[in-house]
Amino acid sequence: MDKPIRLLIIEDSERDAALEIRALEAAGYIVTYMVADTAAGMKAALAGQAFDIVISDHNLPQFDAPGALAVLRQSGQEIPFIIVSGAIGEETAVELMKAGAQDYVMKDRLSRLGSAVEHALKDTENLRERKLAEEKLLKSYESLKKTLNDAINTMIQILELRDPYTAGHQRKVADLATAIAAEMKLEETRIEQLRTAALIHDIGKMYIPTDILSKPGKLADIEFSLIKAHAQYGYDIVKGMDFPGVVAQAVLQHHERMDGSGYPGRLKGEDTLLEAKILAVADVIEAMASNRPYRPALGVDKALEEVSKNRCKLYDPDVVDVCLELFKSGRFEFKTV
Repeated sequence: MDKPIRLLIIEDSERDAALEIRALEAAGYIVTYMVADTAAGMKAALAGQAFDIVISDHNLPQFDAPGALAVLRQSGQEIPFIIVSGAIGEETAVELMKAGAQDYVMKDRLSRLGSAVEHALKDTENLRERKLAEEKLLKSYESLKKTLNDAINTMIQILELRDPYTAGHQRKVADLATAIAAEMKLEETRIEQLRTAALIHDIGKMYIPTDILSKPGKLADIEFSLIKAHAQYGYDIVKGMDFPGVVAQAVLQHHERMDGSGYPGRLKGEDTLLEAKILAVADVIEAMASNRPYRPALGVDKALEEVSKNRCKLYDPDVVDVCLELFKSGRFEFKTV
């Protein structure tokens, strides 16, 4: 079956160009072509027409295959490139293929040109399809990410409406937690998941009565038990929302402590996620530094003193050290929300 093909030939010999066209016609192609033998001619051809493939001689009086590859790259067009040469060493051919050529064919073996062109066209089409699939996947991912971000923002707004004293708390905790994680050289995906967990770490408080959340005096034991349940409630909410990675577990564990005195699982340090340990320190620092219904703000210095005093006992020592250094160096401070 005849296959139409638009061909750009980089060649200074009319005879050789004619032989290449004849070889492709023998392979079943209906050839439409242009010939160029300089960089300017190639640029003009690429600007004026669309081509399916470029076939280039290796050495021309005013041009060569590496130059033709460079012109093709500069054009931004994804067109397969095949070298057809009378004398080219294997090492040179390999270097040209590394630079972007799909194949090379010797001029005394032009019977192979048809199959080389067919394979190059298929490879390019497969590459285009993969890129298209990757673009669709990226768009799908971005759409999902936006949906998750919208859900997070909605949950934060609902919680802050119920508990105005902690307005901005989760965002400030997220800022500090991600700063600590970045300083500790966590992978970008882990930092992103930690930020997500930090932004919703108190979401379980939606189940706590508002009069308890905003109570100005000391909580009764039963009231404090309800407050402590928010970590489990938050986990129960988040685990069903298909958040990535460790988000749900970090929400569950953010009140665990190194010595096992935390809640809800009384986990010790070795059993607790690093993300949860970071979240625990960031949460305590922000909570102590801000106003609460039952007390005025204690300030950042007092909060840093608390985590420093309980380094190793309640809080991970590496996390504490990084946190202290961030504040001491002035590289982190809470933003006004």
